[in-house]
Amino acid sequence: MKKASLTSGMNRHQKILCVILLPPIILAVPQIFGPKNFCPNPEVATIALYLSASMTFAVSLWAGYLLHTGKLTPAPQWYSLGRTKRCLVFIGCPFLLWLMLHLSFGYTIPRIWTMLDSETRTVKYEVTKYRGGGRYSCSYQLENDHLDRLYFEICVPRNFWYRLPDRRFIATFKVEQSSLGMTFEGTRDDWAGPR
Repeated sequence: MKKASLTSGMNRHQKILCVILLPPIILAVPQIFGPKNFCPNPEVATIALYLSASMTFAVSLWAGYLLHTGKLTPAPQWYSLGRTKRCLVFIGCPFLLWLMLHLSFGYTIPRIWTMLDSETRTVKYEVTKYRGGGRYSCSYQLENDHLDRLYFEICVPRNFWYRLPDRRFIATFKVEQSSLGMTFEGTRDDWAGPR
């Protein structure tokens, strides 16, 4: 009786592509599902933007070349897709790759550096109350015009949120700051409150 071999069905080029793409995808997971309380320095965010865009472009060109030469073979389901779905995949995959790389380079890696080398400080921001959607734990937020709400949230407890003024006010926050950015530590019970 023949033993079934445990092969993944992937060729060498597909394995190399997976090894390149897997770490940034894994590094993006904490920013997607974890607390969004890290704010990178503007220079770090700009470098991450350009670095992730250039890496996405290079990987997309390489993957396109491998597809064109037949060294990268799509799954059998690919051939059952219509023209519209194939176009959406060609547009969506590079965008998804760029997003994962951007989250990894711009948020997760600087956050890890900040965890290893930072000092505790207090910062002041002019904020207003904001009722967020999505996760219940962060439905009650504060917003600032200079902090991107897509990647960053200032969460406060519900009962505290209702006691805050409805107008703009200056709030003091406790943060862990490094050369790459800062992590807002005081967003719950130890939040410093309005001043």
